Amino acid sequence: MASDRSVKLNRDLDRMLVQAIERDLLVRIGWGREGDEKPKNGEIGALSLLPDESRSLLLGNLGEGAGLMNRGGTATVQGSVASMAGGWMSSGRLVVEKDAGSRVGFKMSGGSIVIHGSSEDNAGSRMSGGTLLIRGDSGSNVGSGMSGGTVIIIGSSGDNPGIGMTGGQIIICGECGSIPQGVLSERGSVNVPEDALDLISSLGIEISDGSLVLKAGDSPFADEHPSVSRGERFSGIGIVGSGSGRVDSTADVRIGGRMRGPREESHELILERPWIPILDDSSNIGPCIVRGAPESGDLLMVGDDVLAKLEKESLNCIGVIVDLDDLPRLNDAELDSILVSIRSRMEPGSLVLLSDRVDRVEELSRRCVELNLDGILVDAASLDGAGATVALPRIGMASKKSGLAAGQRFIMIRLEGAVSADTIVISKCAGIGAVVSPDLEGSAEEVDSKIRGILREMGVTSFSEVNRSNLRAIDHGTAMQTGLRLAGLERPLPTWTRRD
Repeated sequence: MASDRSVKLNRDLDRMLVQAIERDLLVRIGWGREGDEKPKNGEIGALSLLPDESRSLLLGNLGEGAGLMNRGGTATVQGSVASMAGGWMSSGRLVVEKDAGSRVGFKMSGGSIVIHGSSEDNAGSRMSGGTLLIRGDSGSNVGSGMSGGTVIIIGSSGDNPGIGMTGGQIIICGECGSIPQGVLSERGSVNVPEDALDLISSLGIEISDGSLVLKAGDSPFADEHPSVSRGERFSGIGIVGSGSGRVDSTADVRIGGRMRGPREESHELILERPWIPILDDSSNIGPCIVRGAPESGDLLMVGDDVLAKLEKESLNCIGVIVDLDDLPRLNDAELDSILVSIRSRMEPGSLVLLSDRVDRVEELSRRCVELNLDGILVDAASLDGAGATVALPRIGMASKKSGLAAGQRFIMIRLEGAVSADTIVISKCAGIGAVVSPDLEGSAEEVDSKIRGILREMGVTSFSEVNRSNLRAIDHGTAMQTGLRLAGLERPLPTWTRRD
């Protein structure tokens, strides 16, 4: 697979760069020992997370995500690159000697990118700093949503340059398509930042006084987005026993859990109870999902802000969860290039999951299976506001359609606020591996005691004995929404034809 080759390329490059930086050497990739050409064609996420003062030269036409998250290295590609090249870079330099795909320099905050050919749409989108120089032509929407930095196009630009921009500047030396509302334009000399001037001078380029300069106006274009909520409990759902009678109070009831992915080398996530806290930083209460500074047993939640400052040291954890709801819309190859960049810097077997809202769970499940990842975290928030209760059948149907659960991939659900013992048990009965929330409803000891009490009343000694048949809808509306049996009836209502 291309992603496996790409992971190996990044790992090999990391090893070579350690010695090369110490000896101030250039690492050459794409040539044999005798100098014969062996270009790297199609690799994704290549040359990513380059360390400060590193220098690399690669021969070949690369796929998506070349030079992602550059942290101070200098990389030259003797060929072309596909979309997202140089995304989330904070410093360093990326040079592409041929053409670039869409969204080159996406979310870059510093450093410089030089494209000696042309680029496709959305070059410099969302950038906040640094310099992007395109010596050929650019597609439409160049500099869309940018808040800082400089984009220089020596050739011509397509329509809507700078749409939604709030800062920075775009210099177009050739022809320009239609300029959108909220963008100011002028011609003449321009106050080009010093770092951009240095880059231009080093390439022997002059910016003519007749060049078009675009800047943000007083009223930048902006849409208003609706709010979504996820809920904190499964209203309308009750629990029934196994029919075998209460478990004796002296019997051992196990409420801990283990979750691991389908790969033989996958790490195992061990939980004291089927719940994981989601926090800003790590805690001493066991495995957590954190947005920064993870401990070795934590899962790192990777969104837009984390990618912008991600370092290799941040990946010394049990796994990562890539939050698609906090990232731009990505095609499978672009997503895989981000995953490759991350997996290349983690131990083999580290867990990799995807997260998104429940109204996108079908696509989320498909991607998890097709990209051979370990599981998903489903956020119960949805645009339709259906709530946590309706999330369960949505997850179940998507899992069945994609083969997610059948492939031994695990599922977690994210709820709001403090969750109760009942909520955790209902989740496990519905096939959810763990509930994710900021807190528990009571102390850990109190919640554990309540969970054990519920399981004893159900007549089971561990979560391995529960399933969907232990759930009941306690009102007609919930039964119609979920397809669960209505309490007191032997058969489920004919809403969805699914087996318990």
